[in-house]
Amino acid sequence: MSVSIKQLKAFVAVVEENSFSLAAERLNATQSGMSMLVQNLELSIGKKLINRVPGNMVLTDSGNNFYKYALEILSLMDKALIDTQTNKENLSGTFNCGLMPTFTRSALPVTLSEFLKDYPKVDIKVTEAYSGVLEDMVRTNKLEFAIVPTVKNPTGLKIEFVSSDLNLLVTKKNSKFEHMKPVKLSELENLKIILPGIENSRRITLDKYFSTHNIKLEKTLEMDGMIGTLEMVASSDWCAILPAVLCDLDVNNNSRTLSPLISPNLITEYVLITSASRELCPSAKLFSKKMCDEIKSITEKMNKKVKPFL
Repeated sequence: MSVSIKQLKAFVAVVEENSFSLAAERLNATQSGMSMLVQNLELSIGKKLINRVPGNMVLTDSGNNFYKYALEILSLMDKALIDTQTNKENLSGTFNCGLMPTFTRSALPVTLSEFLKDYPKVDIKVTEAYSGVLEDMVRTNKLEFAIVPTVKNPTGLKIEFVSSDLNLLVTKKNSKFEHMKPVKLSELENLKIILPGIENSRRITLDKYFSTHNIKLEKTLEMDGMIGTLEMVASSDWCAILPAVLCDLDVNNNSRTLSPLISPNLITEYVLITSASRELCPSAKLFSKKMCDEIKSITEKMNKKVKPFL
């Protein structure tokens, strides 16, 4: 039996894309070429790996089992190449990572500037997007890693818990609320609240929170931009519910009023996602750890500030 790395990559791409045509785009190949690679792989193994049905593909039991081994093999091969080629005492090279606006405002600036000061030969590209986009980009190897609050589809991903974050009601500086004093939304009236669009994972969480806890809203405004939302809140009578890690810069300078939510809390959990078939290069691994540590530091600090009121 002879199985090539090229066949493994083709099979993994087809499974994760659930499409031969999309897998071909991912690997810069032709659809017929991808189909042939998978067929030859099945012939070499002597087992059917994928059942092809119109408009869909389903892994067989053998295919599901082989997919797990294929991920391990590709990841181990990647690790062997990286460990052999990298000069760990003098980090260099380029990598791409993905972050949500939640982190690019607070955790990123300090972490990135310190990292580049310590490792000037490393080039970093940061892609800012929301969780669904970042998840797909990590799975298709366009990003080395991303930090997101939820994962819709864990296929092809390694997932590592980072931190739990409080959510806050954010209003303008001179609003009727006392800064850092918790509020119970179900007891408030005439809430004019800015919400992310319906495709945003935060919107699903917020809608569920409102309906479960009988929270009545007077008016809503859809706005996906985090920074735009913060500026709108600061200059109007609109409010928003935002993660504490995003609002770290507003804790002490009181440019906005922050009110932790109680009865109950609304918690957001962040995870680090990487490709299950790849190994992070040393510079990406180090930077991801520093980002995760900074996010943990901010969330722990916010928790300590809020805890006396809860």
